[in-house]
Amino acid sequence: MRTLAVVTALSFGLALVACNQADRQKTKADTRAAAQDVKSSTQNLGEDVKTSVKDVGVDVKKVAKDEDVKKATNEVKSALKDLGVSVKKAAKETKEDARETADRPKG
Repeated sequence: MRTLAVVTALSFGLALVACNQADRQKTKADTRAAAQDVKSSTQNLGEDVKTSVKDVGVDVKKVAKDEDVKKATNEVKSALKDLGVSVKKAAKETKEDARETADRPKG
């Protein structure tokens, strides 16, 4: 009876070890497959990003060369220049007014 228990325990132990080895090999294979999938997906994503960036660059160049955009850019520049002139003029006038007020006799 004792021998039977030892043989049964050893058989169970060997089955457990063999099962674990197979599980480990399967897990290792699954891990490698997953790593390969991630690598492949990353490479595909990188290519997609490169293509998208190139497309955006082409679009930006087209917009920059568009006549309507050039006209609008020049109009904005002109408006900003006019605004700058107006601000300087207003500042000068305010400064002059402040001097005149300060120079007036009090009382």
